[in-house]
Amino acid sequence: MSKQKEIVEKSVKEVEDVVELFYQQKLQEALAKFEVVIGGMMTAIDALFTFRAEHEEFNLDEVKITSTLKDAMGALQDGDMVLLADILQYDYLEYMHELLDNME
Repeated sequence: MSKQKEIVEKSVKEVEDVVELFYQQKLQEALAKFEVVIGGMMTAIDALFTFRAEHEEFNLDEVKITSTLKDAMGALQDGDMVLLADILQYDYLEYMHELLDNME
C-alpha cells in the first residue's frame, strides 16, 4: 500500500469518527475533534495530489473536493451541524472512499 493511501485512510477514519459524534449530538466533543481533523483532511488532500502526480491515470476531481469543503465550512459557519455532518458523510467521505478504491 502506498504511503499516500495510508494517509488518506487515516484521515477518512478520523472524519468518520467526527461525523458519528455529530450524529450523536455530542457537539462540543465533535467540534473539538473536528478542529484537529481538519489538518488531517488537508494532509490527505495533499497526499491525493501527490498520488495523482505519480499516477497520471488516477482521476481526481479538484472542483468536487473544493466545492464539498466550501459547503462544509459554510454549514459550520452557519452553525448547522446536521448539515455539516451530512456533507462530510455523503459528499466528502463517499468521494474519499471512491478515490481510495482507485488507489493502488
